[in-house]
Amino acid sequence: MIDSRTVGITKYQAFCTFLAAIGSFNFGWNIGSVNIPGDVLQNCVTGRKYYGPFPSCIDVSSGTVWGIIVGCYALGALFGAVVSNVFIDRKGYKFVLTWFALCNVAGALLLSLTTSVAQFIIGRIFVGIAAGAANNALSTYVSDMTTPRGRNVLGGGVQFACNLGIMLDNAIALGLAPAPRWRILFALTGVFGLINFVLFPFASESPKWLVSKGRYDEARESLSKFRKGADIEAEFNDMVQADKANKERTEDVNVFQVIRGKTPDNLRHQLMCVSALMFFQQLCGINAVIFYSTSIINKSTKSDPADIPTLAQILTFVISLVALVFTFFGMVLGAYFGRRTLLVFSHGTMAIFSAIMVAGSVKDITGLVVTMVFLFNAFFNLGVGPIPWATAGEMTPRYAMTAMSGIGTGIGYIFTFVIGVIFPPMQAAWGNYTFFFFMAWNIAAVTFVFLFVPETKDRRIEDTVKVHSCGIHMVLGKKWQLKSANEKTADMPSAVNPASSDFV
Repeated sequence: MIDSRTVGITKYQAFCTFLAAIGSFNFGWNIGSVNIPGDVLQNCVTGRKYYGPFPSCIDVSSGTVWGIIVGCYALGALFGAVVSNVFIDRKGYKFVLTWFALCNVAGALLLSLTTSVAQFIIGRIFVGIAAGAANNALSTYVSDMTTPRGRNVLGGGVQFACNLGIMLDNAIALGLAPAPRWRILFALTGVFGLINFVLFPFASESPKWLVSKGRYDEARESLSKFRKGADIEAEFNDMVQADKANKERTEDVNVFQVIRGKTPDNLRHQLMCVSALMFFQQLCGINAVIFYSTSIINKSTKSDPADIPTLAQILTFVISLVALVFTFFGMVLGAYFGRRTLLVFSHGTMAIFSAIMVAGSVKDITGLVVTMVFLFNAFFNLGVGPIPWATAGEMTPRYAMTAMSGIGTGIGYIFTFVIGVIFPPMQAAWGNYTFFFFMAWNIAAVTFVFLFVPETKDRRIEDTVKVHSCGIHMVLGKKWQLKSANEKTADMPSAVNPASSDFV
């Protein structure tokens, strides 16, 4: 039998990742749901009327208030990420990914039946809570159940699901943007939440979480499902020994202990990398495009916003479709290129596209602006999109993984809210030069990744922790280069690869 530590992706891993990715899909659906119908909701471009007790729009005259409506989704996600940590520790990843999905149902009811700005904001917060809990749990859940070989593709699959949600929402919004049909658009997130709630009980709990709770029989059963057709004994013993070693030094630590450095290992470098990558992911400018691409493009095309679907709205859908395709390319590239390479390439190209977008806006070259928006969104998905979410799970010891993931997630959501709120007034003040702001942050990100972010592709988490738990340092030079899992297993005695169709 083949050693389970060397297998790739099994069918059951793919099935459980698919179930977890429903939460990511719903995250994408909701983060982009206000983009295309934005003018109808905010400016009442199709007219003000009532359908029974329900108004055709919520009529927001202030760009800042509209930014708060857009960005409050991220505040809900932040709350969901923080609260879900408690439930992950006590109940497990499966509980969180199942039960928090019901917040989508509550949010869908509030959004689809909204009659006021306040109700709409509360609805956005509720669907944000579901998204934050799901994203906080699913990245570690997927990392726990996969081997280094399978982590690349399945981790990218989660980001693919997010972009699929954005794309399908934009596609359906072309027909549902006018009043009162936009209410159906917001109701659909509740349907996806119910699907998640019904299906996720068929997934297995993380074997590493079960080991950490001393539930060894359940952990063995779970691991055998994830590694069907392989010998799990060596990997299971590794899990048990790693858990015992962690507990001999400490129990799981919380967010404040990680921030204050009160951990057995010196995790300052990991904390810096996780925090900075999530910060740069938001300051790269992607949420300005996801939230406001219709507005950005409409300034160049000058279409009548009441003529739905406008050219800007159609192009927004096409942009999300291209982003979905590039997410697949990113998954493929992730199997061949390192994390550092893809991050530098992705941030670097986004900086270039930002500069060209400004030039196109200043010269009023509509085709150039639209092309740069396309490329900006597409190249985000080659590295900056998926990799920061996986960083905590690939650099952090088990006892601090939940806390570190929560810190990174929190930073991401805080600055998602910030960009959602400040972009409308910033665009009004800076006009054609707005994307110089994002160009500068992308250049800063390239510099940071090159100097400080270690390579974690195909590396065992334990090896990464051992080498880089020494305080903040630059990672240039051979001293910081680790062998991949494949290189380490090359010297192992060859095993017969079973002719099982469970491996793909």
